[in-house]
Amino acid sequence: MSDNEARWIQSAESLEWSRHIRFRPEMRPILLNYFGLAPGMEVLEVGCGPDTMASYLAEGINPGHVIGLDLDEEFIHRARTKAEEKSVSNVSFVVGDAYQLPFKNEAFDAVISYTGMGILSTPEVAVKEMLRVCRSRGTMSIAEAVTGRFGINFPGIDSITDEEPFPGAKRYYEVIERIQHAASIAPISGVGSKSWPPQAMLALLGKLGITKIRFNAWGYGLAPDDERVNAERQQFRQTWYRLQREWLEGLGDSYQPNISHEELTEAINLADAHFNWLTKNAAYDWEAGVSVIASGIKET
Repeated sequence: MSDNEARWIQSAESLEWSRHIRFRPEMRPILLNYFGLAPGMEVLEVGCGPDTMASYLAEGINPGHVIGLDLDEEFIHRARTKAEEKSVSNVSFVVGDAYQLPFKNEAFDAVISYTGMGILSTPEVAVKEMLRVCRSRGTMSIAEAVTGRFGINFPGIDSITDEEPFPGAKRYYEVIERIQHAASIAPISGVGSKSWPPQAMLALLGKLGITKIRFNAWGYGLAPDDERVNAERQQFRQTWYRLQREWLEGLGDSYQPNISHEELTEAINLADAHFNWLTKNAAYDWEAGVSVIASGIKET
């Protein structure tokens, strides 16, 4: 794997906020079933990031064990620190290459990945490695968030297209969508491939001979006015706004031939107006999406 594939395109903070909502405690038994996991299993998560899911699953399969692997050393350091703080003893983390997993053949009862394959230029190579380290009759799972341009996304009050909830709202979404599209088709550090949108990841299991494939999906919602996030809810909006602004400003610092300086400036100004309006109208500030899991059995 090349160095430009070593880092996820989101910050650790952004990943943790979004996964915090997707992996709620009440969803754990359901997701364990979807991933085909059970207590006592030895599990590998490929592309674990800063521990957004490994500890969550480990708590559900005790006395089993989960190993999280990621090429980003900063993510792994953060993951280890978080697991220690949460006193999750049956999880560990290693720095490793998804294209050359540092494990022997058939080492795990289950091998899984959640959005870890989507950043790779050649995910098929990584999935073959996942198959190699999975035991015969073991479980293989790939999960993707099929939201945004590639799937299903419900953007709260903005679903009401005939209304403009805050001054400049229609222009804001027009400009942001245009910039997101332009940035996605421009080369970004060589990460990912247009040949492998999220849905294509799910097809890899069948292509590589996995049988008894099951497809499951679950919805998740993001709402800073949600009582379940308590004191975190205001920080939630502030964090997402700051990350969006940093992303827009970062585009201006890099060479993006499909995005003009004027568009970026307008987008930043509109983002300010968007944030200011939402802080006063939190009930409208929600977003929901869908994740899909393809899970099957390695026969031999």
